[in-house]
Amino acid sequence: MGDVLACLRGWHPALAAAELSALLPNAELASTPAVRWLRVSRSTHEERRAALAVASGLQCFLDEGRVVSVSETDEEAWFASAIAYVEAHPVEGSFAVRGWSQGGKISGWSLSRLSRRLGGALHERGYTVDLEHPERVLALIGDGQAQHLAWGWMEGDGQAAFSNGERRAGERPFFKPVSLDPMLARLAVNVATGPVDAGPVVDPMTGTGGFLIEAALSNRPSLGIDLNSEMAHGAEANLVWACDGPVDHARVVRGDATRLADLLPEAWHGAVAGFVLDPPYGRNSHGNMESLSLLEACLRSARGVAAPTAGFVLILPVHPIQPHPETAVPLNTEFSLLHGDWEGVRTLIEATGWTLQSAHVERVHRSLSRLILHARCAPQD
Repeated sequence: MGDVLACLRGWHPALAAAELSALLPNAELASTPAVRWLRVSRSTHEERRAALAVASGLQCFLDEGRVVSVSETDEEAWFASAIAYVEAHPVEGSFAVRGWSQGGKISGWSLSRLSRRLGGALHERGYTVDLEHPERVLALIGDGQAQHLAWGWMEGDGQAAFSNGERRAGERPFFKPVSLDPMLARLAVNVATGPVDAGPVVDPMTGTGGFLIEAALSNRPSLGIDLNSEMAHGAEANLVWACDGPVDHARVVRGDATRLADLLPEAWHGAVAGFVLDPPYGRNSHGNMESLSLLEACLRSARGVAAPTAGFVLILPVHPIQPHPETAVPLNTEFSLLHGDWEGVRTLIEATGWTLQSAHVERVHRSLSRLILHARCAPQD
């Protein structure tokens, strides 16, 4: 249960932090001078390993990782601190030192040179260097935006990006231009559902199946639903393609998102851990039902089968808003939705048994942004 430093990817640190909090629900997170680094206490190695296996916004953990401002140190002082850290945290087996930058480089600091110097010093102290297949990696990370350095023995693969290029929407057998990027889809599944063993995840309007694919690839029991038969068949084809064949733990059904109890296995009633929803505005998948009425009925239906601690991630199109990649957007912000009004959406979320936790914004292009809402089950009398 020791203290570790979580290193987040640079795409959207605030969303990545929300994902980390969901995947480690029993942990305590504390900020650091760099928004991409968070102190994590009260987590186990097994919990962190499980989080690393499915997260899209998490890069690695550093065991009792050190952080220092480059304005408050120089190379010699840093080097002495790095050696002291290793002496205080000895490990067995071969090692390598790897350095990389986030948020831009730090002027006057060469991480590659520092890595070579530190590796050489540890080799002289009896450590076995293996640059190709080390058993342990000592990470050295520079954050140019925060002008800070972090280092420590690493849990996770560190530099490898979230693997999604081979399954981007345009590569799937069934494709629609509005499909979500796999990175955002995976993150939404994780934020809504929490740890992999928390319970099933449901996408009530699955469309081309982006959420369902990411839930299935993270080994979650999952169900995608769509009233449109073309979408249901297309999502099934995409799921089989992404998973290299049919899987037992994920499937697609044609059905009504406002009648989830009729579609879910009996064992899932009251046990669904997460719902993910990117409503199909712009295509008439529920007859003449108005967008807000459809959303309200869907949220109410989801609440009826949700586990007591279930989460919900709802993605809505909004007119462009100033990006907030480093922080959540205040819930009292006057969002300009493409369909409906913000107060109406916020009111119906609360009225259907959910409590808003946070809001985030992602830029799509200059005339469109996405509003990413995270809600949880409200206590019921």
